[in-house]
Amino acid sequence: MKNKKLYAWQKECLAAWEGNRFRGIINVVTGAGKTYLALAAIDRARDLFPDLMVRIVVPTIPLAHQWETALLHQAGSEKWRPGFFGGGKRDDPERRVMIYIINSARDTLAGHIRRDLALQRHVFLICDECHHYTSKENRKIFGFVEDLNESSDRLESLYLCLGLSATPFGTSNDEVLLRSLGKEIYEYGFDAAVKEGIISPFTVCEVSASFFADERQEYADLTYRIGRTLVQLLREHPELKKLRERREKSFIRAVMRIAREADMDPEETACAYLMLTWQRKEISTLARARISCCLSILSQLRRDDRVLIFCERITQAEEMVGQIRRAFGNVCGIYHSQMTKEARARVLSEFRNQSFRILVSCRALDEGIDVPDANIGIVLSSTAVERQRVQRLGRVIRRAQGKAAACLYYIYIRESTDDAAFLPGLEECDSFSLRYYTAEDVFANDLYEYVGGSLVRSARERGYDTAQLEEVRRCLTEGLARADYLLPAKVQAERARSSEERHDRNYWSAMKRVGDAFRGRK
Repeated sequence: MKNKKLYAWQKECLAAWEGNRFRGIINVVTGAGKTYLALAAIDRARDLFPDLMVRIVVPTIPLAHQWETALLHQAGSEKWRPGFFGGGKRDDPERRVMIYIINSARDTLAGHIRRDLALQRHVFLICDECHHYTSKENRKIFGFVEDLNESSDRLESLYLCLGLSATPFGTSNDEVLLRSLGKEIYEYGFDAAVKEGIISPFTVCEVSASFFADERQEYADLTYRIGRTLVQLLREHPELKKLRERREKSFIRAVMRIAREADMDPEETACAYLMLTWQRKEISTLARARISCCLSILSQLRRDDRVLIFCERITQAEEMVGQIRRAFGNVCGIYHSQMTKEARARVLSEFRNQSFRILVSCRALDEGIDVPDANIGIVLSSTAVERQRVQRLGRVIRRAQGKAAACLYYIYIRESTDDAAFLPGLEECDSFSLRYYTAEDVFANDLYEYVGGSLVRSARERGYDTAQLEEVRRCLTEGLARADYLLPAKVQAERARSSEERHDRNYWSAMKRVGDAFRGRK
C-alpha cells in the first residue's frame, strides 16, 4: 500500500482524519477509492502505534473477502495477515487485523475492543458501509464507547476509528454514528469525482412510462381512498398536520409509530392509511409498462454493452429474466437474496467472465458486493430512498479499461407519485429524458427529434439521395435512446475514425452533429 500513489482527495482526507485525532466519518462516492483510503490510514496508524490492533466491520461476507484480498496485498508480514470473525470462521481475536461480519460482531466486537483497551493497546476500528450499524442490534458493536467516555484521557487516546460510506447519514439514528465514530470529516461526491476523472463520466436518462388502463383506474381509486383516510387521520391526530407540511419522512415515521401503538390493527386509521399507500406504491412498482420499456431500452443498446437491471421485487426480477431470454436468448442471469450463496457466487462469476452480459438483480446487489464492471444500469423499479439510488448509480460508474462513459436509465410512471428526477442536484453529469409509449413501443424526445429533423433537412438540401437519407434517419433512430450524442466531441470523432463498418462511421458522425447542436445550446 505504501507504494500506491494516492489521489489528491485521499491525501486531503487522510490529513483531515489525522487532524481530528484519528477519528471521523467520510462521505465518499462509490468507486472513488474508500478502501484504499482506509488502507493508507492503517499504514499511517501502524507507523505511529506499533502495538496497533485493527478491527474492520463489514455488512456482508463478500465484502469481507474483498477486504481480505486488499489487506493481503499490503500485509508485509504474517503478523498482519487478517483473521475472520463470522461467515463460519472464528479466528483468534489476538490477531493484529481482524475482519468482522456484522451478524457475528454484535455480541463479540465490543468485548474484544474492551480487552484491547484494558491491555493498553491502540485500537483502530474501521466501519465499512457504516450506515448499516445504527439499528438497535447492530449498534451493540459500539458498546465499549460509554466506557471510553467515563475513562481517562489516556484510555480514550488509544481509540482510533474511521467510518466509510457513500451515504452515511439520513436516518433518525445518525447520532449513533456521530457518538461512536465522530463527525463527518470529509465529503467527496459525484460531481468532484467526475471532474477529477476518478469515476467514469456518466449520463442519467429519466424515462417516463404510463399505466395500463386497469392499473390507472386502480391507482386512482386508491388515491381517492387515501385522501379520505388522511382527512380522518388528521382529525384524530391533529399534531400530524405540521409534520406533513414540513417533511414527509417525519410524517410517515409518526404515522408508523401510531400504528405500532395500535398493534397494527387494520381497523385503526393509521394502519389503514399505511396499507393503502403501500398498495398504491405496489401498483406503480409492478406496473407492466416497466418491463416492456426495459425490453425496448435493451433492444436499442449495443451487443457489447454490459447491463445491470435493478428491481424491487424478486417476482418482478424473475419475470424480467424470462422476458429477456425470450426476446434475446440466453444473455442474462439473475441475482437475489433467496438464491443459495453458491448460486449467487456462480452468477457473479459468469457475469464477470462474460458468459452473459445482462444481470438482473434485487436489493441484494445494491451494496456490499463486488459487482463485475458494467457500463449500463437500468432501474426498473426503485424506492424513493436516496441512499439506494446513490448505491445503484455507483454500480455503473467505476472506472474500467476501455470504458469511456456510463449511462443509467431510470424508469418511472408519469401518472404516479414517482420522482421524475433520479437524483436531483447532480451537476457534473449529463442527463436526458425519454417518454415511452407502450402501445406503439416507441420512445420520444422532442428536442432530439427537432435536432434530428434539422439534420435530415440539411442532408436533403445538400443533395443526399433516398438511400443516404434513409441511412441518416436510421442513425438518428439508433441514437435516440442512447447517450452517445452527449459524449465529448473528441470521443465521438475518435469513434467515427476508428469504426471499421461504414454504418458505424456514419452513426458516430451523426451523433457528433447532434451533439454539436446540443453543445451549442448550453
